[in-house]
Amino acid sequence: MKKLSARKLQVYALLFFAVFTAIIWFFVFTENREHKLRVVFLNVGQGDSIFIQAPNGNSALIDGGPPNGKVLSELGSVMSFFDRDIDVVIATHPDQDHIGGLPEVFSRYHVGALFESGLTSENGVYSAMEKEAEKDGTQKILARGGEKIKLAQNVILEILYPDKNFPPRAETNSTSVVVKLTYGNESFLFTGDLPQEQENELVQKYGTVLHANVLKFGHHGSKTSNSSGFFSVVAPEYGVVSVGEENKYGHPNKEVLDLAEQDKIKVLRTDIEGRIVFETDGVSLFLVK
Repeated sequence: MKKLSARKLQVYALLFFAVFTAIIWFFVFTENREHKLRVVFLNVGQGDSIFIQAPNGNSALIDGGPPNGKVLSELGSVMSFFDRDIDVVIATHPDQDHIGGLPEVFSRYHVGALFESGLTSENGVYSAMEKEAEKDGTQKILARGGEKIKLAQNVILEILYPDKNFPPRAETNSTSVVVKLTYGNESFLFTGDLPQEQENELVQKYGTVLHANVLKFGHHGSKTSNSSGFFSVVAPEYGVVSVGEENKYGHPNKEVLDLAEQDKIKVLRTDIEGRIVFETDGVSLFLVK
């Protein structure tokens, strides 16, 4: 019997590794599609970006973080190598720390629909996002309260705010798109950089409908958001702060962290934990990382 050359052995070993890796990915994503919703708070530095994958494989991305390239590397870590489709992107508002990475997302992935507040911005990254979305053929939709996006059976993204149009020079944070994600008994609330005044409007309008198991703290844990009354109504088990390490803004604010501790909210921070991953089958919630 002829012995295989070292070169052929190396080629066979690489082929085996490639096939083995593909099989592992197949089972990982098949398992997710069959059973669980995944919500991943991406570690993009001082900014927001949340990836959502429904049990059937449909996906959504809320914001894209700052223009530092991190959103692409993070998506590459949580999506299959062969997956180049994102069904829905929600741009909460046109600040660079929220949409800075989205032009790259649109250039790398096919996006089915883009929901945005309707407030434009003169920063270059906003026009770049719009240009790439148009090039991709993405459907643009004005995000308004009452709109529901069905990602899968019993997996609903509901837009709660805004419920009106804004003047062209409105303050961007106050126009943040607020989204509630629900799967069975488990829910997540994402508030962009919404200030306390608009949080109070939500409380007046929705009351305990705002309750969620996981709350993404507004404005990276700033005290301009995250009021005590809002915490009390949402009553989350977990609060997630998407924030950059040693950022110049002092986020998250100590008063906000103290309020969270007082309300027995378990705070998770991307500057400490890195990427934060939740999974749920609609009955129970699991903190994976």
